[in-house]
Amino acid sequence: MASHVTRSNLFETVYTATAEAIRAKDFARSDPWIMLMPRLATLCAAHFELTHASALDDLRKASADKAPKSGSYGKFLLSANGSAAPGGTAPNATQIARVAALELLKHTYCHYTKGQEVVWIVAIPNNYHSWPHVELAGATVATMLGKLDAGSPERFSAANRKDIATAAQTGLAWTLKALIALDDLKAGSRALTLLKRWFGNDSTTAGELTTFAEKLRAGLRKIANKLNGGTAVVTDFVPIRASSDVNDAKALAANAFVIAAEKQDVIYIEQGFFSKNAGNVFQNDARHWARIMVHEMTHREAATVDKRYGWAGIAPSTGKIAPADAMVNADNWAIFVADAAGAMTPTDIARASQGV
Repeated sequence: MASHVTRSNLFETVYTATAEAIRAKDFARSDPWIMLMPRLATLCAAHFELTHASALDDLRKASADKAPKSGSYGKFLLSANGSAAPGGTAPNATQIARVAALELLKHTYCHYTKGQEVVWIVAIPNNYHSWPHVELAGATVATMLGKLDAGSPERFSAANRKDIATAAQTGLAWTLKALIALDDLKAGSRALTLLKRWFGNDSTTAGELTTFAEKLRAGLRKIANKLNGGTAVVTDFVPIRASSDVNDAKALAANAFVIAAEKQDVIYIEQGFFSKNAGNVFQNDARHWARIMVHEMTHREAATVDKRYGWAGIAPSTGKIAPADAMVNADNWAIFVADAAGAMTPTDIARASQGV
């Protein structure tokens, strides 16, 4: 079976379909849609617009208030189509797409962190095996209601969403501290010591480390801008949830992944993210999750690759990885950032250096 990780299944494609469906003009002119649909359309610009994030909460509030009066949550969403509500004309493709878009937005959350950074979290319910606009396409009213009214839990609980948002905040804080450390590259500086620890060995010169530091600094600046820019989206890759493809199964078991070609700033969080593993460099969950965020952002913003993981040992001085490979390895970047931020204990450093 072929992998479901295709361009047509990327979140940026899903987002485009959602935005187009929400902007369709033939929605119901009744309460709450007459006021809510234009706000949701404004929210779904080139990317989610922070200034209109409250429309998501208002959609959830309207659902909680109106769904019982409509007969069910599914009937409430269908009422956005006016005449296509249950008992009326069967929805056409445009109207089904609108319901799918509303379903996605109902499960989209804007999380502010303590530092006022923002991350958007899309938590599609567990009973979906494709994105809503794909799974509901061509469905009958009965099929749509069955899916919408299943009462399936969201992929990320409220606690999960809080942990993800905090991880993004911590990852940003680490990155900013690492950038400050890199401002001092004088002989004997802490930055040069850390650069040699994670990117060099006895043969690596201070000049080589200083040259690499410029590339590192440029990449970390991009990461900081993205994590602090209000455009980062975290979700899971819904189409691989029930896939039997071997590569999809590996992706599903991973901590997280990104698609370098995707234009939107999307991180896909998968099953391994919340798993407690004795092989993790960080046995503290909060630091482990922050490392994952930085690791994945280095893929997106600095074109790093996965040569070797921290649990296997990534200090070039050990001979486990060459300096040239360390300089393009995502975990070396992420561990350097954590170390430069003062977030690593001696035990963490030993585990990342030598392997677990």
